[in-house]
Amino acid sequence: MPKFFCCADNFPTSVYYIVGNEFCERFSYYGMRTILILYLTNILLLSDNNATALFHTFVMLCYFTPLMGAMIADGFLGKYRTILYISFVYMCGSALMSLTALPPQTTGSPEIVGPMIALLLIAIGTGGIKPCVSAFGGDQFIGGEVEMLQKFFAVFYFTINAGSVLSTFITPILRSDVQCFGEDCYFLAFGVPAVLMCISLFIFVLGRKKYKQFPPTGNIIGQVISAIFYALKNRFVKRKTDITKEHWIDWADDKYDAKLLTDIRNLFHVLFMYLPLPIFWALFDQQGSRWTLQAEHLDGQLGNWRVKPDQMMVFNPILIILMIPLFEVVIYPLIRFLRLPCRPLQRMGAGIFFAGLAFVIAGFLQLRLDSNELTFPKSNEGMLKIINAAPCNLDAELRGDTDQVLGHLAFANSSDQTILPLNNYTVTFLPQNCPLSDTSVYVPELTSEEADVAVVGLFNQSGVLQFETRQFKGQIVKPHRADALINVVYVIEPDILTNMSVILESDKNMYTIPFEFFNASAFVEIVPDTYTVLIPSQSPDDNKTHEEANIKLIAENGAIYTMVIQCNETLSLGSCQPIIVVHVDINPNTISIFWQIPQYFVITFGEILFSVTGLEFSYSQAPSSMKSCVQAAWLMTVGFGNLVVVIVAESRIVDSQAIEFFIFAGLTGVILLIFIAMALRYTYITPSVPETTDLTNLVDDKNQAEMSLRDPVANIEGKSYQE
Repeated sequence: MPKFFCCADNFPTSVYYIVGNEFCERFSYYGMRTILILYLTNILLLSDNNATALFHTFVMLCYFTPLMGAMIADGFLGKYRTILYISFVYMCGSALMSLTALPPQTTGSPEIVGPMIALLLIAIGTGGIKPCVSAFGGDQFIGGEVEMLQKFFAVFYFTINAGSVLSTFITPILRSDVQCFGEDCYFLAFGVPAVLMCISLFIFVLGRKKYKQFPPTGNIIGQVISAIFYALKNRFVKRKTDITKEHWIDWADDKYDAKLLTDIRNLFHVLFMYLPLPIFWALFDQQGSRWTLQAEHLDGQLGNWRVKPDQMMVFNPILIILMIPLFEVVIYPLIRFLRLPCRPLQRMGAGIFFAGLAFVIAGFLQLRLDSNELTFPKSNEGMLKIINAAPCNLDAELRGDTDQVLGHLAFANSSDQTILPLNNYTVTFLPQNCPLSDTSVYVPELTSEEADVAVVGLFNQSGVLQFETRQFKGQIVKPHRADALINVVYVIEPDILTNMSVILESDKNMYTIPFEFFNASAFVEIVPDTYTVLIPSQSPDDNKTHEEANIKLIAENGAIYTMVIQCNETLSLGSCQPIIVVHVDINPNTISIFWQIPQYFVITFGEILFSVTGLEFSYSQAPSSMKSCVQAAWLMTVGFGNLVVVIVAESRIVDSQAIEFFIFAGLTGVILLIFIAMALRYTYITPSVPETTDLTNLVDDKNQAEMSLRDPVANIEGKSYQE
């Protein structure tokens, strides 16, 4: 590999353009996909279920469209023109995706049509070129260059993972650490992948005079589909005759060549084993949806650096690069030494098992996460929290159908969040250690499934000090971006302060939050950091609008705060000194995001066993003329796996994310038993391979490895790999 990048090997010049094109395209695809689920929830304001369904619909299309690209390349345009034309569609989709992240999309009133069109174009683009690029790279080698071809695919695979690792790490930084139009900069985060796609197309066109190009060789996929439909039609038409056939595909023998029909029969022998495989991809691709949404509720702080939720996906390609040599040098030799059974289908079954195990781990992590989350009010229930912003202690009693003592509210303290059935209530405040002995009665108005915050203040009403309580809408849903939320309530006589805003300032961020007298500001999403709090100056004559308050705000990810500006503990409003009191409405995320690493490790372990082995199994067992059909079918199992996730997400079978993880794990266990039963009945075959075997389908560019990393020469010669 180093020789390739140093141009020290005798590789055809054309492959350098192809490798450069692939790196930029993979950076573009994975960069966009990494931040997609957060864009859908944070900018398009979709629910977690709808965002998950849309994310997996997009991924599904990305793996159904390769069938179209293969048919166009083989039957009409050839590989070069197919890549060229479809890449242009891809580039337009990437550019449009970036434009959909501009205002007014980011101002709270998004339109979904533009992003849908962009995602459709990207799916057509990435899927359409998927079966063509690696095959076109293989076309650049003349017959007999088997060793060079293997080196090329090793470089090609490294390029895929390099693009994936870099984009998965960089695009979340562009999204989160750069601010555009007062929001996370999705425009830049989508824009960089769009630029990389333009560069990808430019590099590809740059090498046009150096490529070895071959005319379309015939649409074998189209022939197979036509033969299948003709056989089914013929069987239906002649269903009442006495004619019998050994195999249903033989009903096409009056029109199609016997060798084609034999190859189709052998093809179905392999494809039958594909039926349970989508379950693996249903689990694997949730790294970009459910696992990322889970990471939003975890603590990503690592010293002074914060890991973004969408950056956790970088562990998969990194672990792939690290673990494949481990498998080749340690695990597989050890299995052979111990003489353990390890044929391809057995390894694939083990991969499915580890994917299910990863979801069991994810489920237990979610249970632990849910135990730390606030219990939400249900239908016909509300939630109430009371904040004491009066300059003395209070006792609070709730009266209604069920009398309840809310407790002693010391100065500048608050009650816990209390869930109450929707009913008529009164809250009586009894002053303690306070010259004022009059009680104050407040009538809360609760809202179903929502939180309300009541703030008690003391004001001068026509020369008489009186308690007053006002109720504001609270917030109990944690911010999607693992940031913090804060609002400001001003509980001081309006003539004390003049400039009605608070400034939160840190080394990297600054937020201005306007407020009104005895009212709550809107909730503002802020990046977790330590902030200096600047409140309106009491001495406007010194030309300073704000002065530093008595506290620092340490905003932690996932927390929700109510900041109250109130008087210090004095009953003389004339001598009121404004102080800041921060009340924690929702506790911050306390479980480290790095608790996700075990589930990433286990599912990556399963990926190597399942995916790399599955490609090897498919290639070694399929007839030589059916390699492209097998590759298309393999990619379609990814699409069907994502369809499973769409169905589960849209059906909303359960409300608990932990239970959903366990359902997927249980479903995987059931399907694994079916797969084991099928594998026990499977008969391995050794297809005959002509000397002109196409060597170009050895790589599937879904972040995978060569068709067989253990013995690629054996695959080239058409031998089934046997341990």
